[in-house]
Amino acid sequence: MNLPETRSTFYEYMGFNSILADRFELKLPLQSFLLQDDGMIHPGVFSTMLDISMGATVSLKTSSFAATMNLNVSFFDLNPKAVYHAETKILNWEGKYVTAEGCVCDQDGNVIAKGMGTFKTNPK
Repeated sequence: MNLPETRSTFYEYMGFNSILADRFELKLPLQSFLLQDDGMIHPGVFSTMLDISMGATVSLKTSSFAATMNLNVSFFDLNPKAVYHAETKILNWEGKYVTAEGCVCDQDGNVIAKGMGTFKTNPK
């Protein structure tokens, strides 16, 4: 499946980098605007990374658009690191509904956040 090459301005604003080969990889270098007043990364950054990464993985594997129906995320470390990357996999695929899980890791492979989501697929 070929995903559209267009990206949203939000995706570009956040500074995400992605690779689409046999799987979807999402990376995010640290930028100062991602920090809260206390110097920590806002947890919404990691929720967004997981949502994008899991949704893109579902889209890639099912050859359809994927809409997020549910997203649960746990955070383990909000201290700033140089680079983050998201890894995801599909857990269950039942008809139009797909459950995926993913984690965000830092440049040293430490798990920063972990999530699970349910996505509804809509064939093109």
